[in-house]
Amino acid sequence: MLRFTFDTNCIIDLDVGTPPAQFVRSIIAAHRNGQADAAFVAVSASERQKGDFYLPTYKTFVQRLASLGVQDIPQILGMAYWGLSYWDRALHPSPEATERERQIHKFLFPSLSFDFADFADSNNIAAGDVLSPKAKKWRNAWCDRQMLWAHDFHARDVFVTNDRNFLKLAGSVSFENLRVHTPEEAVVLLRP
Repeated sequence: MLRFTFDTNCIIDLDVGTPPAQFVRSIIAAHRNGQADAAFVAVSASERQKGDFYLPTYKTFVQRLASLGVQDIPQILGMAYWGLSYWDRALHPSPEATERERQIHKFLFPSLSFDFADFADSNNIAAGDVLSPKAKKWRNAWCDRQMLWAHDFHARDVFVTNDRNFLKLAGSVSFENLRVHTPEEAVVLLRP
């Protein structure tokens, strides 16, 4: 049974009703029928929301999933980061896990600082102010790398996203087994 991980864009597709939503719903139906294992990533709760704000609580994220009718789909956990993660919905990483996250970041965002402190210094952002409008770029990159880190850490099979930036990793050194597919491509994998 394939294990699918949905990127935040899949939640947005469900919310807005874009064409890929039908394929995300097909994978969710396969999960409910025991033909697949699908999961969201808890880090999606830390993403900037439509209207340019961040969710105040994880409960708000769960309510959003409920409003989309997908509250029964499990969420896998990313890493705990001060000011970014919901602490009861994140893992405390080992040095090896952090190194893997660095590898992911290097491939996805080679010109962006890995550490927020470095990014803040070079962009005149107050130390620790991850909510600053200037921090959006870094925070978005952090969410993306955490999405893929969680998928990798939990040894899942198919990362489902419309974000083509993730394709940089697929098949590259250290990521030979990574399978990244759009919802339309991923749903085809359900067929015998």
